[in-house]
Amino acid sequence: MAVLDPRNGTVVIRVVYDGAPMAGKSTSVAALGRGLGSDVYSPGQVSGRTLYFDWLDYTGGQIEGRRIRCQIISVPGQAVLAPRRRRLLESADAIVFVGDSSPAGFISDRGYLSGLARVLEQLPGPPVGLVLQANKRDHPHAIPLDQIRSMTESMGLRISVVESVARNGVGIREAFVSAMRLALERVREQMRRQELPEARPQVDTPQELLALLKKSEEGNSLQYAAEVELIHARVSDVRPQSIVSEAIAQAARENETVAVGHVPAPPDARVQSGLVWPPVDGRAVLREIAKAHIQLSCSERGDWSGIAQERWKVYSAAAEVFDDINAGRMVLVEAARSHATSDRSQERCVALANDGQGRWRLWHITRINAGHAGVSPATVAVSH
Repeated sequence: MAVLDPRNGTVVIRVVYDGAPMAGKSTSVAALGRGLGSDVYSPGQVSGRTLYFDWLDYTGGQIEGRRIRCQIISVPGQAVLAPRRRRLLESADAIVFVGDSSPAGFISDRGYLSGLARVLEQLPGPPVGLVLQANKRDHPHAIPLDQIRSMTESMGLRISVVESVARNGVGIREAFVSAMRLALERVREQMRRQELPEARPQVDTPQELLALLKKSEEGNSLQYAAEVELIHARVSDVRPQSIVSEAIAQAARENETVAVGHVPAPPDARVQSGLVWPPVDGRAVLREIAKAHIQLSCSERGDWSGIAQERWKVYSAAAEVFDDINAGRMVLVEAARSHATSDRSQERCVALANDGQGRWRLWHITRINAGHAGVSPATVAVSH
């Protein structure tokens, strides 16, 4: 969203703080504000959790002889606020992903970071910079940095990792400086390509951003849903006997690896409410394929596919497996939105199901044309 503001000749950039619920995003921005001597604006909080954003505005330094104005924003982490989070992430020139170094928080980190990577892949222009701020390093059982770096490498992400203890302000400045460098590299590339717009920023104040978000959400119950579901927003807060807590307990075991030769369990009618699209027709499809014995095969890339009742093709990509149900749900919503605009939306189903190993796998189920009932399982992902 970087622009050259003709009113004062400043280059306006945006650094966005992202992460799972309670990872320390707001605390990081507040600590940064204290260090910069600026006030943080935070509209709409419930029980200390961000509903909209935290906003910090700072002007200082120069690029190519022009003053730099930086809008520093944190996003809400609750899964129910995913559309709001995505809108803010899409406006970033650089992102500080605040990770939770505690064992429970680390489970959420992977899912949220995976979702963030998907968003960044779709953004136009030069790459958006990404820094991982490993927060809560003072936790007595903090995840080792080598394990954190191993996680990012396994996801194909080459990003710098900065340790922090946000509540004490430790590491906050270092992470911000790293993000600023990446943001300015992006701006320089935009200048080189002559792609830096000369215009007033679309959002100039936190009040304007709040009004923009509310306008974009008119007619839905996002605010109400957020307030109702906040109590279940963090994975470590779910009810002790819930399916989610059981999955997390299994996934949290140290050095857990998927058993060699394990075949994931395909989705069936037991998929939880809210994890299948379309809600009614999709569940009918799941009941139908549950009656069949699906012979799943695995491609060299790790994608699973099979045929059910000679009518349905069942497919799950290797990249669409999640430790955190909330991260999987966000990808499910994106897939549903994409399919809902298609004139063939009634011929497909998307479901998020427990894979039998404590993780959540996204399945795409599409109707096979009558003339192709005998084809081999496809190894090409359904677009979403």
